[in-house]
Order: sequence, then structure tokens, then C-alpha cells
Amino acid sequence: MLTKSRLAQLLFMMIVLLGLFFWRTFEGELSNSTTNTNNDNSEISLLRCDYSSACEFITEQGSFFLDIKNAPVQAEEWIDFELITPFENSEISKAQIVGKSMFMGRIPVFFSKSGAKNYTARGLVGACMTDEMVWELQIEIANGDNNETLLFDFMVKK
Repeated sequence: MLTKSRLAQLLFMMIVLLGLFFWRTFEGELSNSTTNTNNDNSEISLLRCDYSSACEFITEQGSFFLDIKNAPVQAEEWIDFELITPFENSEISKAQIVGKSMFMGRIPVFFSKSGAKNYTARGLVGACMTDEMVWELQIEIANGDNNETLLFDFMVKK
């Protein structure tokens, strides 16, 4: 039987859930970039941009620039990445491409040093059932005691 107290509980829970839904929905749309901290005190930085020009991402360590030389990116075609770091003694310990729209495995990317602060890499992603898919380039950079993980999203079209 639906009593006044149960009705009040249901209304309260519905208001809380709707509030959380709207907060989570609009909070994600307001910010283009975020920084989180891992359990090992390394920062995780996220950047979304259209790559019509190099994307700049500013952290406490300095500015990082990522450029995709052959944008817009097409599935099953080479993707040429160029990363410019703020320091000369940095080392890219790991880089991979991961599907965000749907998980399609982890694709390793190997950056090579092309200048004092410049790194280049070439990657390839497969075609998906959908016409567009969002992928994420994850780059782990070590500079002395500072570790940083940069997450760059990009769109791939069939």
C-alpha cells in the first residue's frame, strides 16, 4: 500500500536522481579539459579539440602541443602525430590509442624524438560499424620525478 511516507520517499529519491542526472550531464559539457590525479600522484590530463590546428594543453609542467598532420582522420589510413613538450629531458614511456565510442582493443603507438622537445609517431585505427568513432590517444610522459598522462580525443570517419 502506498502511504504518505512512502510517497514522500519516492519523490525525494526521484528528485535526487534527476538532480544527479542533470549535474552529470551538464558538468561534462561545460568543460573542454579536465585534470585528475591517479593513485600514484601522476596527473591525468584530458583534451578534446578538432585538430584543425595544433591543440595546446596547459598543465603545471608547461604547455603540450599535439598536432595531427593529416586531419580529418580516416579509418584504415595512417595518422601522423606530432607532440611538442615543454621540456627537453622528457621520455614518453607509453602511448596507445583506445576506442572511446566502443572498445576495439589497445593500439600501441611508438613516438620517436625528432627534435629537442619534439616527438613524432604514426598510428592506424580500424574501421567500425558506425560512420564516425571517437578514439583516444593516451600518452604517458616522464620528466624526472614528474609523471604525466595526457589523453587526447579525436574523431575518425569511415
